[in-house]
Amino acid sequence: MRAKYAGERRRVIVLGGGFGGAYAAQELCRLMKRDAEVVLIDRNDYLLFYPLLVEAGVGAIEPRHAVASVRRFVRDGTFVMGEVERVDLGGQQVYFRPVGSDRTAGLHYDHVVVALGSITKLPPVPGLKEFGFEFKTLADAIVHRDRGIRLLELANTLTDAEHRRALLNILVVGANFTGVELAGEYQAFLTRAARFYPNVQQTDIQVQLIEYSDRILPALDEDLARYALRVLEKRGLVVKTKTTVTEIGQDYAVLTSGERVATHTVVWTAGITPNPAIRDIGLPLNAKGYIECERDLRVKGLPNVWAIGDAATILDASGKSYAATAQNAAREGPLAARNIARTLRGQPTEPFDYKPMGSFAAIGHQVAVANLMGRNVTGMLAFALYRATYLSKMPSFSRKLRLFIDWTLGRLAPLEPVQLGVHRLGASGDEEIQIREADKVIRPPSAALR
Repeated sequence: MRAKYAGERRRVIVLGGGFGGAYAAQELCRLMKRDAEVVLIDRNDYLLFYPLLVEAGVGAIEPRHAVASVRRFVRDGTFVMGEVERVDLGGQQVYFRPVGSDRTAGLHYDHVVVALGSITKLPPVPGLKEFGFEFKTLADAIVHRDRGIRLLELANTLTDAEHRRALLNILVVGANFTGVELAGEYQAFLTRAARFYPNVQQTDIQVQLIEYSDRILPALDEDLARYALRVLEKRGLVVKTKTTVTEIGQDYAVLTSGERVATHTVVWTAGITPNPAIRDIGLPLNAKGYIECERDLRVKGLPNVWAIGDAATILDASGKSYAATAQNAAREGPLAARNIARTLRGQPTEPFDYKPMGSFAAIGHQVAVANLMGRNVTGMLAFALYRATYLSKMPSFSRKLRLFIDWTLGRLAPLEPVQLGVHRLGASGDEEIQIREADKVIRPPSAALR
C-alpha cells in the first residue's frame, strides 16, 4: 500500500478492531465517506464478540458464530490485516507489519484512534506462565473445551477416585464477570458431559472459584452477588473469597491460606492490563499504564490522537473512570468518530457521558443475574434477557440468525461431548497431562466400566 500524505486526502487511522475500534471505523465511514479515507488496522480480520466467549467455549454456540467480519465495519474504507509496530507522533506515521510478511509499511495520518485493547494481567506468581491458562481469545475457549473432554477421557480410565478428582478439579482465579461465567458454565458443561463416561461420577468434578476481594461480582449489586453465590454453591461449586493463588505446578496450586490443592487446571481471569504495544507509542500514561484522555476522548496534549476502549482512562463528569467493558467501548467508538468529524469541520467536540443500560452474568444451567435500568433480575428470566440483549447486538442479520439457531438446537438436540481437534497439543499451555505411576489405568473391556 502506497503511503499517502495529508495533502492528498485526509486520512483517519484506527488501530485495533475490537468493539471500540470497529464501531469507531464504522461511524467514521458513515460520516466522512467523501471527506477522508478511513483505515482500520488489526492483526485479526474478525471482531470477537467477547460476551459470548464462554458459550463458545462450552459448546453452547459454534465458535465461529462468536465472531463477526471486521470488513463489514469498513465497507466504505480500508481494512489492513497487520501488526502495529510503532507510531511516530511527530511525523504522524503509523508503522505496521502485514500479517504473513516480514516487511514494515508506513501510513501517514491526519487523526489516529488508538483502540488496541487489553490482555490478561498475569502477576509474578510462580508457575503461572508455565502451567496456568488464560481465557481471553477464541483459541483459549476452544482449548478449554477440548481439555475438559480430554480430562474426562483420562479420568474415565483411572481406578483411583482421588486421582480422578484431582484431574477434574478446576480452579478459576478471579470472580469478575468472566470468572463467574466461566466457573458456572464450565461446571455445567463438565457435569453434563460426565454422563457419557461410565467410570466418572459427577461428584468427581469440582470447580473452585477463587477471589481476592471479599465477594464475587464486585461490579454488581450485592444482592445479585449473593444470589449468584447461593446458586453456585448449591450446585457444588466451592467459592473462596479473600483468597488467591500463590504458586502453580503441573498438578497442584497453593493458596494464600497455605492450602495445597491437587489440580491440573488453573484458569487466571483476575484482571486486565493494557496491550503492551501501547507503551512504545509514547502516549501519556497513568501509573497503571493506561492512556490518559480528556473527556472528549482526545489523548491529553495531542490534538489529533484519540484513545478508546480497555486501554484508555476516560472520566465521567464526577471524575470517576468508566469501566473497561465492551458496552462502554462500543459507545466510545462512535463518539470518537463524531468528535474527529467535528474537529475537521472546525466544530466543538462533545464529552463522553454514558450511563450503562445494565449488566449481566450468566452462571450456568440457563440461569443468570442482571441489573437492567437499575432493576435487579435473576434466574431464567435474567438468562432470557441476557441472550436477547446479546442477540440484538450482533452486527448482522445472518449472525443473529445463526446464533438463534445455535441456541434453539442446543435446547432441542444437545451436542455430545467431542473434541474439536483444531489446536495443536501444547497450545496455550495445554501440555500432556501426566498421571502418577501409582495410578492404575483401566484396560477396556473391564468390569470397572459400569
